Amino acid sequence: MEALLMLRQAIDYIEDHLSDKMEIDEIAKAALLSKYHFQRMFHALTGFTLTEYIRNRRLTIAAEEIAGTSSKVIDIALKYGYESPEAFTKAFQRLHGVTPSQAKKTDVKLKTFPKLSFQIQIQGVMEMNYRIVEEQAMIVAGTSKRIMQDPYQEIPMFVEAVWNNGTHDRINEVLGNSLQTLLDGYHFDLDEESRRSYLVGGVVPEGIQVPTDFSVLNISAQTYAVFDRIDKLTEDNQSRTGIKEVWRRIYSEWFPSVSFEQVEGPCIEKYEWIDDQKVDYKCEVWIPVKRKAS
Repeated sequence: MEALLMLRQAIDYIEDHLSDKMEIDEIAKAALLSKYHFQRMFHALTGFTLTEYIRNRRLTIAAEEIAGTSSKVIDIALKYGYESPEAFTKAFQRLHGVTPSQAKKTDVKLKTFPKLSFQIQIQGVMEMNYRIVEEQAMIVAGTSKRIMQDPYQEIPMFVEAVWNNGTHDRINEVLGNSLQTLLDGYHFDLDEESRRSYLVGGVVPEGIQVPTDFSVLNISAQTYAVFDRIDKLTEDNQSRTGIKEVWRRIYSEWFPSVSFEQVEGPCIEKYEWIDDQKVDYKCEVWIPVKRKAS
């Protein structure tokens, strides 16, 4: 309940400052959260990055001010943070499908990107298993890819390629694992548009020489909240509905009800077979956290 109220305050802050220069730190402060945690939670709950939401809200209000009026496009562009009419026109057309000049005419269809609202939904309670773990610093290695849009589409395609082209076996060989060992996934270098890098690999044992073509990630000692789920591997190894549901519940149910918040650092997805037939596997999501300041 309190978490939803804080998110509403952040949305209200955005609405009150659409024509001002906004700092993400100030928006997060309205929700009593750190900048990093607020950005991650906002994207997980809404499906939009914070900058994308602000941009679409500004373009919605701008369209209202332009439609059927004599307002100058350059004035509206500057009002909503665009340095040139050209940049504004490009963004405007991307959302509305028409240019600002065309929007001035009557009988032109425009899109509305409404203000977000958060509501409490009472649902059947399903427990979440988690534990808090203090993990030592580690070095992980494997192969990585920059994920630019939808991780639930791009990551499975990347992982399938790693399995099929022999890279999965090669990483296991280098790390001294059985070839059937399930490698882990590491989300790192997240930016404000929720693009991230994803590394498929594992912890490098002491004394192992990592090939120069491997991606290497140094992870500091950290406190993690660890969540687990048991799933079945699909025939095409494409389904990530299980892991997607874990991520959704972490941000929509767990974080709003506890005194922890996410901190900067790689998030980890750990996988492990739990049967000899290689059908059932355990998936864990590790998120670096700290306790909120009281």
